[in-house]
Amino acid sequence: MRSLVVHMQTTLDGRIARPDGQFWEPFPWGEPESAYLNGFFRQADAWAMSRVMYDAIVPWWETVARGEVPDDVSGLGPADLEFAEILAGLRKVVFSRSRPGALSGDLVAGLRALDGRTVLSAGPATLGPLLDAAGLVDELLLAVHPVVLGEGPGLFDHATVRRELRLLESRPFDDGAVVLRYAVGRGSPR
Repeated sequence: MRSLVVHMQTTLDGRIARPDGQFWEPFPWGEPESAYLNGFFRQADAWAMSRVMYDAIVPWWETVARGEVPDDVSGLGPADLEFAEILAGLRKVVFSRSRPGALSGDLVAGLRALDGRTVLSAGPATLGPLLDAAGLVDELLLAVHPVVLGEGPGLFDHATVRRELRLLESRPFDDGAVVLRYAVGRGSPR
């Protein structure tokens, strides 16, 4: 049976990036937070994301999986190394209109056709329509960071259906981040 878990990093005011599209600084995310999320990725068999996210995330982690340290960090912890190993074993599903071999066209139908447990990372332009599709997204796994940006793309900017969520778990961390896990319920127009 297919299970789709959407994982996103967000600020307390629901922003996923600064107005220029870059992550905010500081980004308080350490070993305990990474180790905790590794448990969710370990249960998955695929990681789905946009071409932009793939290009920004996967090559960096593939470098780590090869045993190399990327130029932009001084060192890696055990949870980072574990995540790189997990990522190396996941099937990557990329959605793009321009990338050869990527999932294109009807994204909802393509994701419904996947088997197994998939973790999805998506921006608001993709996340909104996916949440609007009845029964597609099973869970939201949100890492909420203790910062307010005031502007920038919002997590649910493009959602048009009101969704009921049921809290499954909340996990606070010493650096101020909180991971929230929700079951996604039925929806109704806003």
